[in-house]
Amino acid sequence: MFYKAKELFRDKIDISLYAPLSKRLEVDMMYAINEKEKMILLYGEAGNGKSFLMNKVYTSLKEKNIDSDLYFIYNPIEEEDALSELLLLDSERHRVVFIDEAQTLSLERIETLRMFADNKNYTIILATHEKKAKEIFAKKHFSSRINYILNTTPCKYDEMVFFISSKLTHNGFEEIDRMFRKSTYKFIYKFTNGNLREINQLVYRTFDIINYFYKRYPAKVHKNRIDNKYIEMANIFIKEIHA
Repeated sequence: MFYKAKELFRDKIDISLYAPLSKRLEVDMMYAINEKEKMILLYGEAGNGKSFLMNKVYTSLKEKNIDSDLYFIYNPIEEEDALSELLLLDSERHRVVFIDEAQTLSLERIETLRMFADNKNYTIILATHEKKAKEIFAKKHFSSRINYILNTTPCKYDEMVFFISSKLTHNGFEEIDRMFRKSTYKFIYKFTNGNLREINQLVYRTFDIINYFYKRYPAKVHKNRIDNKYIEMANIFIKEIHA
């Protein structure tokens, strides 16, 4: 049971597991794209859900079959040639270009993208870490030409509860969901401070540890609650890996 449930929290982009913590950001991005705004900046600390949001909006637009050509650049360094070819295409159709990991781009390259957005029928969306965003904001000729600025922030406690619970209940793990008590959620929030990536990692590792004990010492695993000691063990394990 825990072995299968942990896969819901594996650190990967899977929009079928998307939990819309901030519907406002999704609505704002969709609105800006529909209005054919030139440049949109999505920024925030690593792990706050930028890639999830970009992929969700991109997929939603593809399903709606809008009158725009859609492109997604997942890694602009590895896909440098594809990005260059895309910008050289000549067409009257509106193009929406999603660029993840934009912190890997130089400011000169971002300026080139801005010029294309200004002079052609493009909407360019950059998702970047907060540090890179501050570099961009420091350049007045950038910031004054960015039409939309969207900031992802750590989720609040209630949002974290929704994030975890909805993943479990929507995928048939109601029994495990009922094992989460208020103290369980408080422990998780204490260790992650609302960072989505860290929440996923901690819950994934917690389920992995519980599964280990359940297989070997089933009598020691509570049937109606998750013991906080497993969360503590998972947190120690993660910190040792990242040390």
